[in-house]
Amino acid sequence: MRYIVLSLIGVALVYGQCNMCTPDSARSPRPYGFNPAVLRLPPAKDTSLTIYFTFPDSVRQGNFTVYPNYAIWVDSLRLDRGLITDQNGNPFAYNASDPSAGPIHFDQMHRYKQWGSGATDYANFVVYQNPGISAGPAGGTPPIGCARVCIRTSATESSDTLRVKVRVFVNVVGDVDNKDTTDIRGTLGRVDTTFRYAIVISASSSLSRGLTNVYDLRIQPNPAYQEAILSYTLPNAMAVSLSVYALDGRKVLGRDLGLKPAGTHQETLRLPAGQYLIRLETLYGFSTTRLTVIE
Repeated sequence: MRYIVLSLIGVALVYGQCNMCTPDSARSPRPYGFNPAVLRLPPAKDTSLTIYFTFPDSVRQGNFTVYPNYAIWVDSLRLDRGLITDQNGNPFAYNASDPSAGPIHFDQMHRYKQWGSGATDYANFVVYQNPGISAGPAGGTPPIGCARVCIRTSATESSDTLRVKVRVFVNVVGDVDNKDTTDIRGTLGRVDTTFRYAIVISASSSLSRGLTNVYDLRIQPNPAYQEAILSYTLPNAMAVSLSVYALDGRKVLGRDLGLKPAGTHQETLRLPAGQYLIRLETLYGFSTTRLTVIE
C-alpha cells in the first residue's frame, strides 16, 4: 500500500481558539499526498494553519482493487520533540475530552469506535468515507478532509516529526455509493499505518511559502466616532470575508467581500459604541485587530 499523507497549507498570525474548517477540493492534493513536502515555520510564533488532506481512492490488495474508508486515530497525534505546542504551551495533541479547547479542529467531530475485538479496544477516530460514484467502481473521487490548528512554534530552531495513525478499512466489497463506516474494524480487511510529517523550525522560514495572508491590517481612527476605515493589503488575488465580533463573542457584522485583487483595499465600518474584534479571513488563514467606537 502506498503512503497516505496530510497536506498542510498557508497560514496567518492569530491568537485564540481554532474553528472548524471546510474541506476544499481545489486545495486538496491529487491523486493524494501533501503539500508542501516539509512544513517550514519561523520560531516563537502563534500560528493558524489549515490542513487539507487527500486519501487514495483505491488500494491494491493482492489481485484485488478495493475502495476503502479511512479513520484518523486522533489520540495518536504526537510530535517526536515537541517543537510545536498549543498556544498555551501544552503538548500538541487532539483533545478528545474537549475538542473546542484543543489546538486542532477537524472538519467533523470524532467518534468513539471499537477498533479491535477486546472489551477495551475503543478509541477516538475522525472517519472519512470513500464517496465513490454511481457508475462504480469508485474512481477520481478520493476522500478529502481538513483540520484547522492553532499552534505555537518553539523559540529553538530545529526539526521535528509529526506522527499520526490512520486505519484503512473495507467492510463491503462493491459498496461504491454508500461506504459502510459503522464498523471500522473492517469486516473485509484493514491496515493500520503511522504516517510521519517533517517539520522545520527556522528563522529563515516563511509562514506563507510564497502566499501570505492579509497583512498591514489597520483601522483609522481608533478609537473611532461612528465611522472607521479598515485598510488591508493582499499580496495576491484572493477571496476575503469580514466579520466583526463584540467582546462577549456575539457576531455583529458579516460581509463576503468577494474576490479581491492584489493590493491595498478599504472598508468603511459603522458600529455603535463599544469594543470589537475585527477579523479578515481568506483561504490561507485569518488576521484580527481591535476597534473601539465611542459616542
